Amino acid sequence: MENLLKTLVYDGQVSLTVADTTELVKEAVKLHGLKKGSATVLGKVLSAAAFTSAALKEERGEVSFTIKGNGTGGSVNVSGNQALHIRGYLENPEIDELDEAEILGEYGSLTVIRDDGYSRPFVGSCAYPFAVSVDALFEEYYRVSEQLPTFLATKVELDEDGDVLFAGLAALQPLPFTDEATLNGLPKGKELERIVEAVKNKGIKGAAKELFSAKDDGITLRRASYTCHCSRLYLTQVLAAVGEEQMRQIIREDGELRVHCHYCNTDYVFLDEDADKIFARKK
Repeated sequence: MENLLKTLVYDGQVSLTVADTTELVKEAVKLHGLKKGSATVLGKVLSAAAFTSAALKEERGEVSFTIKGNGTGGSVNVSGNQALHIRGYLENPEIDELDEAEILGEYGSLTVIRDDGYSRPFVGSCAYPFAVSVDALFEEYYRVSEQLPTFLATKVELDEDGDVLFAGLAALQPLPFTDEATLNGLPKGKELERIVEAVKNKGIKGAAKELFSAKDDGITLRRASYTCHCSRLYLTQVLAAVGEEQMRQIIREDGELRVHCHYCNTDYVFLDEDADKIFARKK
């Protein structure tokens, strides 16, 4: 089911994106066994990544985000592509307290690598803003690195057991020709959070229609999901490229070759018989 909506508002001067990322964040929490604090921060970054991924133009387009700070959460790594396949992980999944600033840290940076499919990736980064939060960090990145004013709010609601009740996003991105009066009057901060609340209560179409009088013929609906592209087949191709001697040596020394995918928290184990198959060689 579609869970991300894009349309133009304010007489076509501003791009609006709203998304219900509940199922996406639920999958991340399940895969990584996230406690409440870790689930909140990673869920908000995954939601923001869905917004950025939705702006990719080419089918091969991909974007990755790395947050490195001195907080209790350690680094945050999230990737997405033009198909809105989003995935990511937080270095420390065990944080229970809901202090976003403490999890991210006081000092750090956000680095974004965007490949629009032309083999010339764009790399941008920004330092933490004065008031640290996921929303403020993404807004700072767009302001500093892309020089594109963007106003964004993400939300993750959990119950007492840490299960995801709702996750969502609202973002407003003025187009280059937006007049100053419109730019200055755009919802920010708490006003944007109220848009996310409307997404929770009325759905993405209901919120866009009620708050912005969006018309069906101007709406684009898409589906963002938590999707990891790793597979045993893909890894066998990687190992074939690494070479038989190195693979055999690791198996000989460790008893097995183990590959861990951080994005989906999956271990792939390869033994001697797997090496036989990969290199088409019988014992």
